[in-house]
Amino acid sequence: MQMKDVIREKRRACGFTQEQVADMLGVSAPAVNKWESGTTCPDLTILPALARLLGTDPNTFLCFHENLSKEEIGAYVNEVAETASQGDIEKTIALVNKRIKEYPVCAELLYCMATMLRGITEIMFSYSDEKVKEIQDLVISLYERAARCEDQNFRDLSRYALASLYIQEQEYEKAQALIQLLPQYQSMDKRQLQISMYMQERKNKEAAILLEQKLNSLLQEVFILLDQLAVTAVRENAHDRAWELAEYSRKVMEIFKWNYSGLTAAFSVAMEEKDGKRCVEILEEMAEALQKPWPMTDSILFAHQEHKDPGPYTMGKQLTKTLFNSMEKEEDYEFLREREDYRKLREKYNV
Repeated sequence: MQMKDVIREKRRACGFTQEQVADMLGVSAPAVNKWESGTTCPDLTILPALARLLGTDPNTFLCFHENLSKEEIGAYVNEVAETASQGDIEKTIALVNKRIKEYPVCAELLYCMATMLRGITEIMFSYSDEKVKEIQDLVISLYERAARCEDQNFRDLSRYALASLYIQEQEYEKAQALIQLLPQYQSMDKRQLQISMYMQERKNKEAAILLEQKLNSLLQEVFILLDQLAVTAVRENAHDRAWELAEYSRKVMEIFKWNYSGLTAAFSVAMEEKDGKRCVEILEEMAEALQKPWPMTDSILFAHQEHKDPGPYTMGKQLTKTLFNSMEKEEDYEFLREREDYRKLREKYNV
């Protein structure tokens, strides 16, 4: 947002006319008009008084705390991830709040920080219920702020993320209100144009990188759709179709060369059927798969993607713990928690 837009927006939010601002600052009304049209800018000596009048700070007018490069945002996200990996959640939250305070209207940073925190609580680590609630409240707050920013891309991404959180919490009216604000599905994809141009120019590596990224996104979407189709099939009492869809999902996910991803749809079907024995059998396969590193470089889908040596594999135990701990709190898994084979499986993995 340019300075002229910030001044106009803040003035209107305060309910002032241009004439009132001019009177209170001791300048002419045409001068304020020129500030808001972008013809001129306020003198630096006026900025502090203008900021106080409009309830903001000079840095907001100068846009020092708005735009960051993707590299800067990536560095900040990695900084938070590294702090979180050390298990110090208090320091992690403080670091997030520090960066957000420095760049309060950077939609991409708000969105990325919220998504990082969400991943920490849902995937990587286990915390007390009170701490999880604190983090979730911060996540929602960050998404809500990003959803009010002018950056349409990250505004929509934040609305999408918020809607999915509300659906999880069964707050369907809030979710529906956000869904209504999202754009309709667009079939146009600029990546395909870029791919076509690279192909014409015979920039094969550049084309392959984009093709792999696009295929990865499409496969992830197909995976989710197959999982949900399989669950709806169970609810329609079409159990054979449900298991056939789960098998299709497994075959689709074979391209990723990670057994865990191919098992989740089958687990969803067994859960929906409340088939405890089958659930435990599949869960054991999933836990076993988590003990092995994902050989990402073996997949043809990532042949042209940049690979980094992850070092010794240490995440298996933590991921297994997170998987089982998630089942200890949710009501849907109560029938599993009562089973002896399930308890023995937890003991096997020391969780």
